[in-house]
Amino acid sequence: MHPLLLLLPLALAAAEAAPITLDEALAAAARSNVDLKIAGTDRSLVGVEEYASWAGVLPRLDLTANFGNVYTAPSVQNITTVYLTPDPNPTVAYRYALENVPANDVEAYSLGLTLKVPIFDGMRNWATIARAKALLRAADQTYDEASLNVAFDVTRRFYEVVRAERSLKVLQEAVQRSEILVRRTDALYEAGRAPRSETWAARVTLGNDRISAEQQVSRVSDARVALAIALGRGADTELKVVAPQNLDRVAFQEPPAQDALVDLAVRKRPLLNASEQKVQAAVQEIRSAQAGYYPVVSAQASYNRQGPYIAGTQGVYGDPTGQYVANFAIVVNWNLFEGRTTAANVQRANLNEERAKLVADQNLLNVTGEIARSSVLYRTLSTSAVLAEENFKSARENLQLAERRYDAGAGTQVEVRDALLNFTRAELTLLTTRIDAIIARADLNRAVGGAL
Repeated sequence: MHPLLLLLPLALAAAEAAPITLDEALAAAARSNVDLKIAGTDRSLVGVEEYASWAGVLPRLDLTANFGNVYTAPSVQNITTVYLTPDPNPTVAYRYALENVPANDVEAYSLGLTLKVPIFDGMRNWATIARAKALLRAADQTYDEASLNVAFDVTRRFYEVVRAERSLKVLQEAVQRSEILVRRTDALYEAGRAPRSETWAARVTLGNDRISAEQQVSRVSDARVALAIALGRGADTELKVVAPQNLDRVAFQEPPAQDALVDLAVRKRPLLNASEQKVQAAVQEIRSAQAGYYPVVSAQASYNRQGPYIAGTQGVYGDPTGQYVANFAIVVNWNLFEGRTTAANVQRANLNEERAKLVADQNLLNVTGEIARSSVLYRTLSTSAVLAEENFKSARENLQLAERRYDAGAGTQVEVRDALLNFTRAELTLLTTRIDAIIARADLNRAVGGAL
């Protein structure tokens, strides 16, 4: 086997394990996310219904054909015979007698063509078309809403992986610092400058840091699996991400006021636009129901041929200019009373419209609440991120000071351990607060329809 072929599986594995960026994750979710595929299928089904709604205003042409035999079995029938009575006054008379009728077997063929053109139906069909179009627009907006939610979910899960991986790195660095502290304490003990108890205390700190790092490995795996599922993949515990380059330098901007955000959501949020289209569909449903009070007018033309021969001069499938029956009519059907069905349909349609309006109002209230919560959370986390960065700088200075004092013999190991713990906590808090603020910003962007 060629040596390059031996390296091919390794190359493929490396390609599969290549870290992905946020843009790549969003693109992968757009292609493979199951929820988004379901929403796309639902939208396609509504599109089929809109396509079918035109059937009521288009002509209908039916072709019927029959090929067969008519067999009459032998029977005894009461046969009527007409005759004239003898002179001098002949009259028509009837004679009845039972006679044996032999079996009869003849071929039977027919051919028919019927055209039906709708003329007027109280505008029911046009209302049905308008309703279907409104529902299709609502389905498009519903799909956009699903895309918006999937994009936010992928973004959130992506940053959860970034948080988990960065936290693991912080905890591993804490383990390294604790190992250095153990070696330093052992050296001081051997030099007679530190008691034995401090060496054991340093080892306890190291053990706790190692436990935290091991537990974080499981959190990294869980975050990767959640992201992989959101991307439409299998449970991939090895999925790695590329954190945005400006993650540590992200600038948190003040969001617009609540009223401006709500106005933006009214224009851009697909959920609200879908609700409005469903209200329009309910209005068309009322028009369709009210059409039951009007007559239905249509034009109908038919062409029919039948006979015992399939072809030839007198055949059903022979000369089309002879041996046929043609019919043309204007058909009017007006249902004057149908047990209050039309009235009930109109009432039902009115209630559906009222319900659609209430749902639209409720959706607006929910979106308003989402915007308010996301906006306040984003402001709070943005401020917290600034404070966390200042706190981290202070914890770093405090750790450096404690280490210098400890090396000089002026400080204690307790001070160093406390400084190490506070430094690790401050670094984790800064990381978590930054990522939470980024996720909150993404959630606010989702709430207003992706317009920020």
